[in-house]
Amino acid sequence: MSARIAKSNPAMKLILLFTASLSWAFQQQAVPPKYQYRDPVTSDLLLCDQCPPGTAVKRHCTADSPTECQACPERHFAENWHWGDTCQYCTSVCKERQLVKQQCNSTGDQLCECAPGFHLVVEFCITHSTCPPGYGVTALGTPVSDTACERCPAGHFSGGESATEACQRQRNCSDLGLKTLRWGTSTSNSLCGTPDKTATLECSQQHTLCHTDVTLCEEAVFQSLSPLQLSSLPLERLLESLPGQRVDHKSLERLKKTCSPQQQVLQLLRLWREQNKDQDKMYALIQGMNHCERKVSRCNSLKNLTLADLLKVTNSLPGIKVQQEDVRAVVSTCLPRQYILQLLHLWKTANHDLDLAKGLSQSLRVLRSQGAARYLVKGLKKIGRIIGTTSTHKMYEKMFVSMLHDESCFKAHKPLNE
Repeated sequence: MSARIAKSNPAMKLILLFTASLSWAFQQQAVPPKYQYRDPVTSDLLLCDQCPPGTAVKRHCTADSPTECQACPERHFAENWHWGDTCQYCTSVCKERQLVKQQCNSTGDQLCECAPGFHLVVEFCITHSTCPPGYGVTALGTPVSDTACERCPAGHFSGGESATEACQRQRNCSDLGLKTLRWGTSTSNSLCGTPDKTATLECSQQHTLCHTDVTLCEEAVFQSLSPLQLSSLPLERLLESLPGQRVDHKSLERLKKTCSPQQQVLQLLRLWREQNKDQDKMYALIQGMNHCERKVSRCNSLKNLTLADLLKVTNSLPGIKVQQEDVRAVVSTCLPRQYILQLLHLWKTANHDLDLAKGLSQSLRVLRSQGAARYLVKGLKKIGRIIGTTSTHKMYEKMFVSMLHDESCFKAHKPLNE
């Protein structure tokens, strides 16, 4: 009867086939795997059932009795069917920077995973990467994968390094009933307001991460101090140890909130320099930097650059490239004499770990090979020479080496202001 129904009804035929295959699968699963065992009394070769996960062999089978299994003792486990008489011992502790994901039980070992903020690379837990300015997080790091970054699309920006923040949408001034005073870039938000409010704003304030005017001479000098690893010192201790007039703590807190860790020391030294510009004791340090800046600003051959010239320089510099929209923003908001300085500021923001003088040297080699205009090559060469030959960095280095060697500098309540 059922055969006739199956022939007349295809759907019923499929149901019967599925039922038969499911029944076969259960039968296969119910049959435990076997192992060969020679009976020590009769010397017969027997086919015994293995013990299931979570157990071990207590007594091998005989011709008259099946295999006898017993549960694994505490802190032991058996993950698979087996014929051993012992279970494996659980892993006692996780490795460095790892946490327990799952406790050991009778059928599985303890599972470990990297702690929050780290991901597994081979056998080690490595800190999640941060996305640089101009890039946003598209996928947070997990215990098994690193942070995923992506360049901010048009209309979005990212002003600092982060392992958690995505690109933010730039402010739409029109929607707020305001005028657009500065178009946003990949590293800065749009600036809204009225034209009167921008009268005192400098061009450089729109193109640096901390919204302050960091000159090329300062960047070159402070770059030379990187081997001293000043950023590893508490910013408050560094503040207390600087001679002369001290930067106020309110400004210090603002720096810590606004600047990336790589820029905090640089910005602190800049504020300290501004605070002590009239101090006689600081004359050599301050005037040395001022002299370098005056020489850079007098590079006449770089005062009439075009957008095309700036794009050539951008493509010739090593590391992360400044985006075209950022270069156009420089041309639309800065004075011509500020073009090259602002472009190099943007490059330094995206490439804080690269040396400015070496970057200019590579740029010159590339531009020469491309047959760039003589005025462009000549101007960049002059800036590179000024920055590379300034002796101011030696005075700064001497001051900080003296601090680092004098442990009393970094004891609480004992600043070197006198």
